[in-house]
Amino acid sequence: MATKKPVEETEPVEEKRPLSQAGNPYPDKLEPVVIEYGRVAGVPIARQWPRPLDPNPPPPDRSGLVATQEYLYENLAPGDPRFTLFLSPRRANDTDAQYESYRRAFERHMRAYGVRFRLCQSLCTWLGNAASCGLGPCRRLGRCAGRRDEHRFALDFAVYPPCVPLDLEIMESYRAEISRAVAGRAKAAA
Repeated sequence: MATKKPVEETEPVEEKRPLSQAGNPYPDKLEPVVIEYGRVAGVPIARQWPRPLDPNPPPPDRSGLVATQEYLYENLAPGDPRFTLFLSPRRANDTDAQYESYRRAFERHMRAYGVRFRLCQSLCTWLGNAASCGLGPCRRLGRCAGRRDEHRFALDFAVYPPCVPLDLEIMESYRAEISRAVAGRAKAAA
């Protein structure tokens, strides 16, 4: 008569989260986006991607630009994110209509960045980033309330809250998830 061997109980093996090429873990609920980087001949590997971006970069050069918070043509609700407008000064040969057209387009562009920022905050809240965020307001409110300083960071990085690492693949994973969510809402509304 054959005897059954007792089933050995093993501890569940915790799956390790995949890492970006710069060494940062992808968020659990996001599909990782891998960016294929090619080698550039003659450039040392330490100066090529993938590498983490500088968390304290030098501020962007905005010399010659006029900074203002006043939106003349876009109506922003009181709770909407408002990015500083860094405008080119009006040139001597610009007509009123030409400068108005430039300013309208620039304000609309900045409003789109505000929408993208708010969507990224919502995604960070859904992912639960607030629980481990280094910013007190996020932890207290239980939602993403952080914002990078647009005076210190290029706008393409300022639309990501501080809990998102400055890693191109991680940021692209967030952007791709936001695009999928917006496409899904648009499809459902149609």
